Amino acid sequence: MTPLKTKISFLFAILLFSGIILRAQEPDPYAIIDSVSNRLGKINDYQADIEIEVDVDFIRMPVKHARIFYKKPDIIKFESDEFIMLPKRGFDKQVTDILNEPYSAIYLGREELNGRQHDMIRIVPLGKRPDVILATWWIDPEKFLIARNESTMKKEGNFTVEFIYGDPGISLPTEMIFTIEIEKFSLPLKFIGKSEGLDIDREKMKGSNTGKVYIRFDHYSINTSMTEDIFH
Repeated sequence: MTPLKTKISFLFAILLFSGIILRAQEPDPYAIIDSVSNRLGKINDYQADIEIEVDVDFIRMPVKHARIFYKKPDIIKFESDEFIMLPKRGFDKQVTDILNEPYSAIYLGREELNGRQHDMIRIVPLGKRPDVILATWWIDPEKFLIARNESTMKKEGNFTVEFIYGDPGISLPTEMIFTIEIEKFSLPLKFIGKSEGLDIDREKMKGSNTGKVYIRFDHYSINTSMTEDIFH
C-alpha cells in the first residue's frame, strides 16, 4: 500500500471511529421517555383549584375559576359555577395516550428553554389511528418533566402547550400555557358551565391566527385514594 493510500485509510478509520463514539454518547430517547413515563406513572389521582385566563383578540372574558379532579388512567371532572373555556388537548392525557401506543422516537439534541437546557425528542406515533401525527417534547434532563409539547394533530392543526413547575417535589405543573390555532377554534376549545361575562367580537375573529389560554393550578391534593363516586 502506498503512503498516500495508507494515510487515507488511517484518516477514514479515525472518522469512522469518531462517528461511532459520537453516536454512543448521544442520549437514548427511549430511556429518557421511560423516565418521564415512570415519574408520571406515580400519580394515581389529584385535585386542584384552577384559574383560567383567555388571551384571544376577539374574546373578552374575565378570569374564571374551577376545580379539577383526575383519577388514573383518564377520568377527569371539572366543577365550576362560572362559564369556563378549556383546551381539550392537555386534559385528555395526550402524553400518556402517545406512550400507550407504539411510537418511534428521535433525539434532536439540546436546546435552552426558560434558562435551562432541555433534551428535544421527536415522536412519531405508530398506532392504527393516532390523533397526533407528530410531537416534539422538550424534557428537563434532571427532573424528567416535559417543559413543552408541540404537536401536529390530524384534525386540529398545530398545538403547543408549555408546562411551568413550581414545587420541585411535585410532578404536576403550576401553570400550563396553551397556544391554539384560531381557525380551528371550534375544535380545541371545550365549553362548560355558564356563559356570563363572555363577549365575542365576530369581526375580529375573522382576522385572528392564534390565541393563548393560561391555566394556573393551586392547592394540589395528590394520591388521596380518590374513589370514582366523586365523578358521578
